Amino acid sequence: MDDMTKVHELRADAPAPDRARLVPGRQKLLGAARKGSGRGMRLDWRVAAAGGAATVVTIAVMAAMLAGGDGSERGVRPAGPDLTSATALLEQAADVVSRQPEPHPRDGQWVYLKTAQCRSGSSDAAPGAAPEVGEEWVQYDSPVREDDTDGDTEPSQRRLYRLLASLPDDPAGIRKRAADMFPMGKDTGLTREQAETFALLSTLDEAYPVHPRGMARLFRALAADPGIEVVPHLVKDPLGRDAVALYPDLGSKAVERQEYLLDPATFQYRGTRSVAARDYEEKVDGVPSGTSHKKGEVSFCEMKTTQALVDRDGEKP
Repeated sequence: MDDMTKVHELRADAPAPDRARLVPGRQKLLGAARKGSGRGMRLDWRVAAAGGAATVVTIAVMAAMLAGGDGSERGVRPAGPDLTSATALLEQAADVVSRQPEPHPRDGQWVYLKTAQCRSGSSDAAPGAAPEVGEEWVQYDSPVREDDTDGDTEPSQRRLYRLLASLPDDPAGIRKRAADMFPMGKDTGLTREQAETFALLSTLDEAYPVHPRGMARLFRALAADPGIEVVPHLVKDPLGRDAVALYPDLGSKAVERQEYLLDPATFQYRGTRSVAARDYEEKVDGVPSGTSHKKGEVSFCEMKTTQALVDRDGEKP
């Protein structure tokens, strides 16, 4: 184990000294991931109060990547990701993605998504069983997701693209716009600031195709967020590739953390994983489930292996 890994493990359980707004919570991606199949299975993860009965909120998440289209980046890439702080890393990411070409999606197109899901037992150093591979097609301008009044709260990919394209420059305005797009339910156990942080992360996780300058503004809003941390070394994602790992810090009582993985060169969004911050046993409504996890173990992940705009439902890139 290298020195940075040791430092990271020591930091994982330490309370944030200047974050009074943090709730004594923990977050987990579980539940629906182990039930059924298809898109609904992927979209549930939970934020639960640590040490007893859980307060649960389900946040709809969908696949995302930072760069759209098939063009190459303009400008010079940095030598590597700056992992000295989340702020430095996210400012660097904003600079890189701002120079990527616009994808110019068209109404009537579809988003093709190929995913790889992993389950309990994978570790950072040695991925476990082979991930489960899935495919789906999502209509870019889906009429159902364009309409907020029909009970479907997931925004269409067109709405998310337009959201990014119209984001203001100030972080406060961006947080408000994201929170309006991804409103949190009541009794989540989160502060308003934390709910806004999760809305920013939901936008990162769901938006595809991506307006590059809008995503750069989103990255800068995350850079200004004191609730975001970065793992101070590259991690191995469950597919064995190097990745940058960001996560919202919910305090020292969190038994798991939700990590958002980025490509270390292009800062494309790769997926998410839930990692045990310490040894613990899962509980459902305060009752032990019989499933336990070791520190550093990945209890769930979903990696975005391919994502592209296509012209028809069922077409592959």
